[in-house]
Amino acid sequence: MLVAAVSFLALGSLISLYGPLFPVLRARFGIGVEQVGAVVSAHFIGSLTAVVLSGTLIRRLGYRPVLVGGSVALMVGLGLLMPAPTWTLFLAAAGVAGVGFGLVQVAINLLVARSFLGSAAPALNLINAVFGAGAVATPILVAAFGARLAPPVIALTVLAALVLVAVLSLRELPVPPAVPPGRDPGAWVSVVGFVVLYFAYVSAEVGVTSWSTEHLTPSFGLALAAAMPGAYWGALTVGRLVAAALTARFAPGKVLVTGLSVAVLALLGALNAPIAPVMYAVVGFALAPTFATGLAWLTERMPRRAEQVSPAVFAAAAVGPIATAPLIGLALSEVGPVAVPGSLALLTAVALLSAVWLQSRPAAN
Repeated sequence: MLVAAVSFLALGSLISLYGPLFPVLRARFGIGVEQVGAVVSAHFIGSLTAVVLSGTLIRRLGYRPVLVGGSVALMVGLGLLMPAPTWTLFLAAAGVAGVGFGLVQVAINLLVARSFLGSAAPALNLINAVFGAGAVATPILVAAFGARLAPPVIALTVLAALVLVAVLSLRELPVPPAVPPGRDPGAWVSVVGFVVLYFAYVSAEVGVTSWSTEHLTPSFGLALAAAMPGAYWGALTVGRLVAAALTARFAPGKVLVTGLSVAVLALLGALNAPIAPVMYAVVGFALAPTFATGLAWLTERMPRRAEQVSPAVFAAAAVGPIATAPLIGLALSEVGPVAVPGSLALLTAVALLSAVWLQSRPAAN
């Protein structure tokens, strides 16, 4: 759990890095608003590549080599961001960091889920609360240093080095169980539901931190708008702490449906610009249980297939922002700032419908 906490602090710090820096990156590399979202896509392309391979790597090599390789990629990618002289090289560095992000995220989540099998939701929500704490810190750091690139990137590179040290300190780790022989069509149908859920949910979660600055800058100014994602991640962090208690008392499906319903309503409320910062904070609180509780739900429903099927779900989480970030950027350039909360509300509604459908499905092996 301690190693998981250090790792998720770094991952959370990285996930909220790029959005607050969008105006800085546009000025530094001379790119438009419709292009700057490519850095989010580059990160998640790297993450997707790692996620697709992670299940096979974990089953064949075990958790330790995957965690070490992911930590090294995270540190190297972050270290190459600041000196990158062109937009293309900056995107490449973000992609390498994304590879590390994907490997570490999948391995740590599955490691905790496997270690606490049957009651993993509280533990997963706790470490994801640490993820949220990291995500809170980065926008504040960006705002504190006048939206400069160097300070947050250096801080995250050092943190990634600490992740590597923490991973190397691990000793005995669980061994993934053998996958049941034969095919279970019911299990794979349920996996499709989780894929849609995570695709839409992560697109919305990342979309808030990536695009809320662009949405709020016309109304509140750049300095204040760049710090506002911190409130979103702060609410998300508090929500995950609350979710650690709630998931010990209520079924995962019920927690997910309730939270996603509130998030849809809050995003619709964010269409009203004067109250949008408050609404984004409500969105963070409401979305808080989704990632960790959904993974615990999946592991409980398919305990012997977790390492086999979870990468498909994590891949959907990685594909979501790759696919939707350019579309949100295009909508923003065509429609204006109001396109941001509108697009995110639609994505969250898709996640909600998936969770409702999954509740009606039977458990699998």
